[in-house]
Amino acid sequence: MNIAVTHPSEARRRAASLLDGYMPGEKLIVDPSVAFHRDYEKNLDPVTYEVLRSKFWNLNWDHQEALRRASGSLVVVYGFDFNTSIQTEEGEGVVFGPGNLFFAGCADLCVKWTLEHRSGGSGINPGDVFMQNDPWVGTNHQMDTAVFAPVFVDGKLFAWVYNVVHQRELGGVEPGGFVQQAQDVYSEATFMPPIKIVDRGELREDVLDMWVRRSRLPDLMTLETKAQLAGVQFAKRRLEEMIERYGAAIVKGAMRGVIDNAARTVGRRLEKLPDATWRDLRYVAGSSPGDKNLYKLGLTFEKRGDRLRVTNEGTDRSVGSFNITRGVLRAVIANVFIPLLAYDQFLCGAGVLRQIDFLVEGGDRITSARHPAAVSTSIGMCTAGAQAHYLAAKMLSADPELGAHVFAASCLHTLVVNQVFGRDENGTPYANFPFDSVVGAIGAFTFRDGIDHGGGILSMMNPVGSCEGYEREIPFLYLYRKEMPASGGHGQFRGGCSFVSGFTGHRTDHAFISSGGLFQTVTQGLGLVGGFPATAGLMRHATGTGVPALLAGGTLPGGPEELEQLVPDLAPPPTKKFDNRLAEGDVFESWAQPGAGYGDPLLRDPQLVASDGSSGRLLEGDALRIYGVVLKDDGSVDADATAQARKKAYEQRLSQAGKPRRPGLSRASGKVIGKVLATVNVCENAEGLVLTCSHCGTGLGTGETGYRAGCAEFDMPLPSISPYFGDPSTQVTDALVFRRFLCPSCGSALDGVICRPADEPFNDITVTREGARS
Repeated sequence: MNIAVTHPSEARRRAASLLDGYMPGEKLIVDPSVAFHRDYEKNLDPVTYEVLRSKFWNLNWDHQEALRRASGSLVVVYGFDFNTSIQTEEGEGVVFGPGNLFFAGCADLCVKWTLEHRSGGSGINPGDVFMQNDPWVGTNHQMDTAVFAPVFVDGKLFAWVYNVVHQRELGGVEPGGFVQQAQDVYSEATFMPPIKIVDRGELREDVLDMWVRRSRLPDLMTLETKAQLAGVQFAKRRLEEMIERYGAAIVKGAMRGVIDNAARTVGRRLEKLPDATWRDLRYVAGSSPGDKNLYKLGLTFEKRGDRLRVTNEGTDRSVGSFNITRGVLRAVIANVFIPLLAYDQFLCGAGVLRQIDFLVEGGDRITSARHPAAVSTSIGMCTAGAQAHYLAAKMLSADPELGAHVFAASCLHTLVVNQVFGRDENGTPYANFPFDSVVGAIGAFTFRDGIDHGGGILSMMNPVGSCEGYEREIPFLYLYRKEMPASGGHGQFRGGCSFVSGFTGHRTDHAFISSGGLFQTVTQGLGLVGGFPATAGLMRHATGTGVPALLAGGTLPGGPEELEQLVPDLAPPPTKKFDNRLAEGDVFESWAQPGAGYGDPLLRDPQLVASDGSSGRLLEGDALRIYGVVLKDDGSVDADATAQARKKAYEQRLSQAGKPRRPGLSRASGKVIGKVLATVNVCENAEGLVLTCSHCGTGLGTGETGYRAGCAEFDMPLPSISPYFGDPSTQVTDALVFRRFLCPSCGSALDGVICRPADEPFNDITVTREGARS
């Protein structure tokens, strides 16, 4: 028997990629047996270009819809937890769908890894289809399964078509695969790097059997996989029809044009910003059941010219269940900048990625974890996404044009996982999850309030689905799905409000729901430039209630208050418990996260506050306590009293705040030459740069030392913001506060963080004289 042996250097590179996480080099190392189609039309006329660009979008949309129609999963049909793409011969993403956008930073990794490590041996041939779910190659977690196929023209590799779907059950010790107790991958669903599922047009039944054998729902996973195969075959046929009609060189020219134009647009928009460095350092909690420690996540954006450099410096070592690979960190960065910098570029992932350099910390960090760290829960992806969104929004808020596309933290900023599983009344096993806890609100914009229960930045299309649809597939009943109108984060512009859902088990005694995710008292939903954070919401649970008798009488509790009256022992469930009982008579309540606020609440238009009060979007007393607005008995604004109340509020803030840690900036502010934050100006004088309060011009620090140490610090206990915030001391060992950085002269809130009371402020922005004038 003759066995072909892989070249040692390729084997070493492959092994390293599966240990540390794959990040392609500038030039791919591909077996010479693969011939690439490189020819393209360099002078494509504008009309043909626009026609083909629209055809790429429509083809990809139709691919998405074909997959949805063939899928048997609520996650796909209702939740849009999938995506589709057309890619160049080397995997650059020309266009993506509006589903989960972080896949735009994973798809090219799958193709590039396959080119580098599967082009030898059995090779890459016409009619082949690959599939993979290895997070160290390019996917969020094991359930996110990619299926992708090469497209050949005249024997040369022309392009790839790709889809990825959250397959609902691929094994692991907790049904559904979000393994909250995991300490490493060995208790999670099995995963595989790219493997050929179709070989030269023939379905490999052995591979399909191996794929679904580990699942508790093998029939559904077989259907999911075949739906994905049908999707790529559909997209491949449509792309081949385009090539036949317009010619390969013209289609390839349009593909390259889409990417080049997107990259130029992103680069041009980056050039509008000063050359500066923006940093975020935050705490997360909830690595494992019973772990009450706080862990640090660090992220830095260094902008120079038309490029952005990203590092995760300052991040703690991987721990428990909330880690991600470095490829997923790359993916969430791409996700964030597609809607913020490439909002008019047909979701072209490659154009964004071309302008970003990733310098990811080694040594096994939470956001660059080495195998075999646990990675199944999606917690790390959502947390890293929230951090990247926050930092990008701060960076862009200083520019009037780019700031118009900025919004504060939105749903999924503090992931809650409510996986359901068990057996229904017929004894049939199920594993599913309603999207109620993950489809919340959009945070406040720089010019308007956020969008109530409008979704978030991780997906452009993230509907919650109907109650009836979920009740048809999950043995539970909705008691209510109700808007929480006063839940949005406070600010000059208010974050969107969210909703709360209550469930009860139905016709089964073997049903369970998880209370997984991050600890909700340590919210990741930070506000922007003085805006208040958004709560991470609440979960509550009780067993053996009187709800069945109530339902038998034809009534049901209409919201949280009525449920509390009916079930006095309704209480938060144990954190990260995967099997809270949800049998008949049991109840479970969960919130989706609302959006955070933008800007100092004392700057909010009093008429908007009055409108909020009349529409129930403020809790009693918050008009005066938070916004400094005095309302008359008829709900209208008392203008004179409001002016006095706000003057007093500024004074009280400063009297209660800690003094600046670096007071008495001696040099004059100088001439304003730009901004590094919507609330912080950059001024220049003979001695250098000074950062000043944009409201009153007070000097706060230099370009190198930053502004925060020159601010007064006003610490607020999180529960004092509203009753919707839990007390962190109930879940973690360290006290946490909402720290507001105030101008020491005028008292305006310039920014805020959630930190420990004894923490010194970190320098979040630095800029040089050359950078400020860039």
